[in-house]
Amino acid sequence: MASGRRFVAGGTSLVEAVVALAVMAFGMLAVVGVQSTLRLNADIAKQRSEAVRMAQEAMETARGYSAIDNPAEGQTAYGNIATTASEVLGYTTNTTYALTQTVVAHAQPPRKDLSIRVEWTDRNGQDQFIELNSIVGANDPRLALLLGARPNGIPVRQPLGRNPAIPPGAKALPSGVSVFKPPSPDGQVVWVFDNTTGQIVGVCTTVITGQAELTGADISSCSANASALFLSGFVRFATEVQQPTAADAESPASYALNLGVALTVVSSGHPTPDHVCYAAAPTSQSLALQSIEVPYYCIVFTNSSGLWSGRSNIVPQAFSEPDTLWQIADDAADVRADRYRICRYTVATSDEQPVPNVAHPRTYIDVRTPLLNQNLLVIRAGDNTVAFTCPTDGPIDPATGNLVNSNTLVHQPPPA
Repeated sequence: MASGRRFVAGGTSLVEAVVALAVMAFGMLAVVGVQSTLRLNADIAKQRSEAVRMAQEAMETARGYSAIDNPAEGQTAYGNIATTASEVLGYTTNTTYALTQTVVAHAQPPRKDLSIRVEWTDRNGQDQFIELNSIVGANDPRLALLLGARPNGIPVRQPLGRNPAIPPGAKALPSGVSVFKPPSPDGQVVWVFDNTTGQIVGVCTTVITGQAELTGADISSCSANASALFLSGFVRFATEVQQPTAADAESPASYALNLGVALTVVSSGHPTPDHVCYAAAPTSQSLALQSIEVPYYCIVFTNSSGLWSGRSNIVPQAFSEPDTLWQIADDAADVRADRYRICRYTVATSDEQPVPNVAHPRTYIDVRTPLLNQNLLVIRAGDNTVAFTCPTDGPIDPATGNLVNSNTLVHQPPPA
């Protein structure tokens, strides 16, 4: 008996297979297209990055000139910044870069408008470019070093609205004075400065209030009991056992010694005492290792004419641990390495050359104003064979690279 069951064939028809392959083909084409686009964009991004780097290097080269004109060998000059065009080599991408530098000069103010353009062709043959623009001023780069030089004269705008002779750490009070505690042994001395003239009009000796907390009440009984002029500076040290140079005088880096400062007042009619000096010197060798200079502060009580004449002197002091006292050389011929000379910073080239008091002469004559930056330098007397001399220097001259006059003359022992 024949069965009525029908058999159905299983599997995929040819049409279905063809459709599936077509869908897969379109998908693969899309993936390949995306990948191609990503590679193109990555290539362009790399090329753009390299082009920016080239333009930046060219810009910094133009801005980094070393002189206005006539540069030394290996240097560049502002006057040589000009329009140029060149092919840039040394990069590994699959293209060629062309760099064009366009310069437009202006006379007032003297400057040059600088445009750097880098062009190249990408892998699809499309032209690409980047452009940087800047302004280059005609400023002598050596003048930037003058920012580190000490200014001369009195600035038009006075610091903190008061006389520049007043120590920066002094506290201004509403009464038109400023109060300053010098480094006195007991810490109770206060000097009262007139904000307009910079002269000292009061001296207090029993004030226990700290510098920052001083008020008018602390000086109410001593704010107008004196007439004195301020004298201050720094003692610096170049005490290596070798002849110091002008560079050593400009930036001395030896450790400080313990010392005091005293004045020999040669004018008459002064009260007793005629001066008071304090120096913030290290009292031990361990403290000396933390300092390379010693600030000092003096006041000289003026006579009836409102002036004083005299000279300053360094007084060696012993360290507390160990108890050792350094000594100043006997004379110019002293060659001992354990003796020292005191040099004074001054623009004078000899003791016979007259200079104003502010320029630190050997002897001050008729001082009527406060004196700042009366700096001194301590050097060795010699190396036990040859006597050392105070280092000399020439006037400030930016053209030769001398931006600080670090000239000194012997101060102690007195020259023969």
